[in-house]
Amino acid sequence: MSVSESKSQISLGFLTVVDGGDTGCIGGYLVLNMGGRPLEFHCTAPVRANRAQQILYGQSLTPFIYGELIARALIDKAALKPSVVFADQQETLAVQGLTQLPVALLKTGVESPERQALLGFEVEGFSIGVARQFEAQVETLSRYMRRFVETIDLDEPFSRIREAIEEAQRGARAA
Repeated sequence: MSVSESKSQISLGFLTVVDGGDTGCIGGYLVLNMGGRPLEFHCTAPVRANRAQQILYGQSLTPFIYGELIARALIDKAALKPSVVFADQQETLAVQGLTQLPVALLKTGVESPERQALLGFEVEGFSIGVARQFEAQVETLSRYMRRFVETIDLDEPFSRIREAIEEAQRGARAA
C-alpha cells in the first residue's frame, strides 16, 4: 500500500499476550483503521504449557507460546491483513518467520537492550524494532506511524486489548 492511500484503506494490527499465571496465556489481536477505529478483534482461549513442555522448551517456552502458538493463530485467523502488526512483547516476535506481515516491537521511550538485534527507529517518543528482513519497509512504516500518532496514543490499543480480554474472562466466569 502506498502512503498516499486514504486513511480508511490503511490498517494497523496490535497484538499482546496476557499471562494469567495458572489459568494460562491469552492473546488478543486488534486491527484498527488510521482513525483508531476497530476493524477486527480476536482473542485466544487460554494456552498453558504442561510440565513436560516447560522442561523440554526451557527458556524458549515463552517465545514459542507467545509467538508461534498465540500470535500465529491470531494473525492467521484474521480476515484483514494490516500494513504492520505491532507487538508490545519481545517474545511475540517469534511469529516473524511464520507470517508474511511485518511484525514490529513497539516500546515507549528510549531503545531498550532487548531490541538490539532489531532494526530500530523512533516516532514521537516510541521505539520501534523490526526484523532485518523488513528493512525495505522501515520508511513506509515510519510514515504510517507518524500519521497514526496524530490520531491516537500508540500504547492505547494494547490497553483496549487487555481490557477486552479481562471483560471476556469476567463474562466466561459469570456464565
